[in-house]
Amino acid sequence: MRYFLLLLQLGIFSALLQAQPDTLNQTDAQGRMQGYWQKNYPNGKPMYIGQFKDGAPVGQMKRYYESGEIKAVLIYKTGRQQVFTRFFYEDGEVAAEGNYLGSLKDSLWTYYSYYSGAVTSTEMYDHGAKSGMEYKYYENGKISEEIQWQDNIKHGIWNQYFDDGTQKMLSTHADGRVSGAYAFYWPNGNKYIVGQFVDNKRHGKWFFYNDDGSLKYEIDYHFGKAENEEELIKQDQDYFKMVEENMGKFQDPTLEDVVPGSGDYY
Repeated sequence: MRYFLLLLQLGIFSALLQAQPDTLNQTDAQGRMQGYWQKNYPNGKPMYIGQFKDGAPVGQMKRYYESGEIKAVLIYKTGRQQVFTRFFYEDGEVAAEGNYLGSLKDSLWTYYSYYSGAVTSTEMYDHGAKSGMEYKYYENGKISEEIQWQDNIKHGIWNQYFDDGTQKMLSTHADGRVSGAYAFYWPNGNKYIVGQFVDNKRHGKWFFYNDDGSLKYEIDYHFGKAENEEELIKQDQDYFKMVEENMGKFQDPTLEDVVPGSGDYY
């Protein structure tokens, strides 16, 4: 991968060296950028190298870290707003890739681990709004979590899995809030907790099981308040504390997290 990237960088530099210096960074009578443009950091290393036509980028543009390593490759499709973008970690490995429509994410976006290069998550977008399924992955490639989105709001299935693919949690969101049937499982596949959520609150009868499948106890809830909550053992109290503290607060990866300053293309 790094060898391939080096060849690409050398290819760009070779093309620029073959061009006459006065053909770089040109504007037309209307002040529009035309031809090859290169902007440098204060240390003299390139910030970006790309080609423009009538003030708009065309073809392939490359952005660099201040260290000189490749930061992003953007491919502009002629006659379309769509821009395929691939971001890189500073060590040269791919960090994320997907399409923009103008400045908005669109269609499939894929994120990669800094440490192994494995896919860590995928997201679907529709004109900037997260819509469709989001998947998060373990290092072994198996799905760790799946969340359904609609217009940037969690809406639909919400499942989690152990790293061997066994179901860990089964739930749903409705307009961004946990609602409907809920089940949490032991690693051996037996049910651990079964109940219902209504508007982010436990409601109705909840059942708690031992890992051998036998019923441990049951608790009645009324919109989040337990009638016999003192019966909860510490393990279950800690689990529900974690659920309540994180409900609706899951951090989603952003390009700014992957490559700070990635929104500044030109």
